[in-house]
Amino acid sequence: MAPLLFVHKVSKAYPGESLGAVNEVSFTMKPGEILSFVGESGSGKSTLLRMLAGLLRPDKGEISFQGTPLEDPEEQLIAGNPAIKMVFQDFDLMPNMTVSENLRYPLLTYNKEYANDRVSELLNLCGIQDLAKKLPRELSGGQQQRVALARALADEPELLLMDEPFSQLDPVNTAQLLREVLRILKVAQVGLVFVTHDTRDALMISDRVGFLKEGNLMQVGSPAELYRKPKSEDIARFFGPINIFSSETVQVHLPELSDRLTGKNAVSIGIRAEDVELSPSEGRLRLKVNTHEIFFHGDHFSVEGKLSWGMPFVFQTNSPPEKTGEDILVSISLDRLLYFY
Repeated sequence: MAPLLFVHKVSKAYPGESLGAVNEVSFTMKPGEILSFVGESGSGKSTLLRMLAGLLRPDKGEISFQGTPLEDPEEQLIAGNPAIKMVFQDFDLMPNMTVSENLRYPLLTYNKEYANDRVSELLNLCGIQDLAKKLPRELSGGQQQRVALARALADEPELLLMDEPFSQLDPVNTAQLLREVLRILKVAQVGLVFVTHDTRDALMISDRVGFLKEGNLMQVGSPAELYRKPKSEDIARFFGPINIFSSETVQVHLPELSDRLTGKNAVSIGIRAEDVELSPSEGRLRLKVNTHEIFFHGDHFSVEGKLSWGMPFVFQTNSPPEKTGEDILVSISLDRLLYFY
C-alpha cells in the first residue's frame, strides 16, 4: 500500500533568510495516521504544513499524496488538493452563515438531497446538532472549532491539516476537544497532520510526533519515544522540566555514573523532574538538594533548589518539604536516566 504522504528532502527558504524555513525534511505517513509536529516558534511548523496542503511550493524536494506528486500551487487556479483540507487557527467560518450553512457551503456542487444528508451526518458526528441554526459569533471557541472541523470533513477528504488548532482554547476545553477530534477522525477514517507548540496536545492523540528545530526534522517517532528516548537535549527540554548533567559534571561530582556514560558513548545524562523521588533508596542514584522554591500546580508540586556543588535542580512531588532552605535526600532509578549523544 502506498503511503498517504511521501515527503522527501523538502526545503523552503524565504527572501532574506540565511537559514531555510524548512531544510530537507523527509517522512512518510500511513492512511488514517495522526502525525503532529512540535517545536518552538519559527521552527518551520506552519511552513511545512502549508507545503503539505499544496498552498506553498517547496524550493526543492518532493511531496506525493497517495502516490501522486502535489501540483504546483502557482500553476493552479485554486491552490491545493481536493482530498486535503486545512483547518486554520482562526477557524475561517463564514460570519453571516449559520452552522448548517457553513457546513453546506463546501457541498454546493452536490445535489441538494446528498448535501442535506451530509450536513445532518456531520452535525451528529461532531456533536453540534443543537448549534445548527446559530451564527459563528454566538458560539464558544470550542464550538467554533467543532464546526470548523465538521466543515473540513464535509466532502470526505483523506487528509486533514490543522495549524495550532487548540491555541485559542483553555486547557479543560482543549482536553475534551482532543478526545472528540480523535473519535471523529477514527470514525471518519481520515488522517491528520497538525502542528502545535503544546506538547500535551501532541502526546495525547498522536500516533507519531516530529520535532522541528530551525527548519530541521530532528526526530520523529511515537510519543513515548520522543519523551523517554529523545535524541537531543533540546528535544528533552521541550517536553518538560529536566536536569542535565554534562560528562564533566558526571566525572567530577557523580563518578558512580561514569561507567554508564562511557558505556553508552553519551556526552550527557538527563533526569526528568517527575522521575525524582523523596526517598534515599538503596540501588538508586542519591542526591542531596538544598530546596529554594516550592510551586503548587494542582496535581503536583515542583521544587527548585541546588545540588551540593551549586547546580540548579528541579523535581516534582506530591509531598513537598514543609519548608525551604533545608537539605533533603532524593533518589532516581538508574533505568530512568536519559542519555544524549
